[in-house]
Amino acid sequence: MKGIISLILLVFVCITSNGQDLKCKKFKTGTFVIPGNENIPTSTLKRSKTSQFESITKEDFMVLDIEWIDDCNYILKINIEKTPVRRITNIEKEIDKAGGLRIEMLRTANDTLFFRARATINGKEYPIDGYQIKISKDYK
Repeated sequence: MKGIISLILLVFVCITSNGQDLKCKKFKTGTFVIPGNENIPTSTLKRSKTSQFESITKEDFMVLDIEWIDDCNYILKINIEKTPVRRITNIEKEIDKAGGLRIEMLRTANDTLFFRARATINGKEYPIDGYQIKISKDYK
């Protein structure tokens, strides 16, 4: 019996000491950069508690509404009234129709947030991992 209690305590200590404090609240608002690569251009995000403005250029932008599930998870949906219609692709319409782009904050390191975005297209879920670098404090 003493061995079982010791084992349970050991497992509990390991679980609680290895869990990372994500500090998600630090990344709820502000200005961020998502570095590009050979396939995707660099984009800038300005996020308030209720919306996100994404831009690649002055003409190429999108406004998204944010629904916070908790401090570390949220859903993005296109704000049709503020986003130019020519900017919205059929795939983005499909993602919105399926419930939006679901973002899960995985871990943080200094001013960098590592996330997983999940998009559902034609009934199939596509996870995309990425990161955002915070370049300013709050954006309201």
